[in-house]
Amino acid sequence: MRGYADTDWGQVHYRRSGPPPPDTNAVVLLHESPRSSLVYEPIMDELGKRVPVFAFDTPGFGLSDSAPAGATMADYGRILIQAMDALGIDGFVPVGMKTGGFLATEIARLLLDTGRVQRAVLYALEEPDAEVCEYWAANWAPDLEVTADGAIFRQLWQKNVGIYGSDSPRELSLCVAEVVGNIERYNSIYPAVFRHMPQSWLDTHALVDAGIELTFLEPPSGRMTPDVPVVFTRIPGTRVIEMPVSGQFPARAPQQFIDAVLSAVLPDAHIVRAARG
Repeated sequence: MRGYADTDWGQVHYRRSGPPPPDTNAVVLLHESPRSSLVYEPIMDELGKRVPVFAFDTPGFGLSDSAPAGATMADYGRILIQAMDALGIDGFVPVGMKTGGFLATEIARLLLDTGRVQRAVLYALEEPDAEVCEYWAANWAPDLEVTADGAIFRQLWQKNVGIYGSDSPRELSLCVAEVVGNIERYNSIYPAVFRHMPQSWLDTHALVDAGIELTFLEPPSGRMTPDVPVVFTRIPGTRVIEMPVSGQFPARAPQQFIDAVLSAVLPDAHIVRAARG
């Protein structure tokens, strides 16, 4: 099932699977950039057999309306909460990969005093350096030029191979297609994300101190670019589940991803081998 929720920024598109949301334990899936909720299609039906599942297109991506220029991560979080409220989602577990992880953390922070978020599942983190974050805010996703020789497709293909490897050509093709199909907006959120990373790191520790149960999905390796590795940092008091691939878990490791999410949402029903940060 798919639909739209009305917010102050216009409509937010979502996908839905499973029963109506109860008072708690709904799963809210937040995608990486520059993708959309399409990344969660491979696991929506199966996960929906156990829990209510909602996957949102971040404003500016997929079929959601655009975010205003200069929007902060707190602004994005507020709008996504509006979308959830419109759908009657009360208690929930945010599950966010990469950009979606920072949005999930911000949503948990915004709702900290309400009790609506008790647990979250996030992509593994590297301790941020403010100067490096500012560099990537300005340089990670420049405007793309569309030329008659189709070079943009090769450029985007090579960038994604450098990050994820070449073992899943279909998923690489979808990455390229979603960028080209959203070319005017594909880089709209990156300045906010990178500039927010140092604060999000502090907020993550604050959530742990407040008793929010955080589960991190850690790939065997990660890269910002082919020659810039990511060194993941385990945060004390969190659970870490080791994943078999470098990212794009719902498509490339669907059962492991489902098990990891359920282990956080329904801890008595699933056992996943996890380490403490």
